[in-house]
Amino acid sequence: MSRGTNRRRAYRSGVAVAVLTSFLIVWTTVVRDDGNGAGFFMLILAAAVGAAAAWFRPAGMARAMLGVAIMQALLGALIATAPSTANAPGGAFKILLSTGLFIALWLISAAFFRAAAKAEPEAAPAFR
Repeated sequence: MSRGTNRRRAYRSGVAVAVLTSFLIVWTTVVRDDGNGAGFFMLILAAAVGAAAAWFRPAGMARAMLGVAIMQALLGALIATAPSTANAPGGAFKILLSTGLFIALWLISAAFFRAAAKAEPEAAPAFR
């Protein structure tokens, strides 16, 4: 298998995991309907904006997905410590568990994009 094939496969896997994660976030937000949906939709928007800002290149996509994973962790911590979550039985645990799952998925996507970036051919130096 050539480097180009490995690169395409890793890139497509990264896209597939990011799209799956986005779909799961939308689905769980709609099902849960607890008033925290705007924050979760902003995560998906951040992933899309980060991908566009990186011109959909693998190295930039890896950094964007890592950034979204960090944002997911911060959002999960904010929701888990909110007073409304504390009043729900097992609320904080459920939020932290689902947040951990989504963080793992974003990081898996980032790892695939990183693998695709490493499989890219070296760029020629600009000055000789």
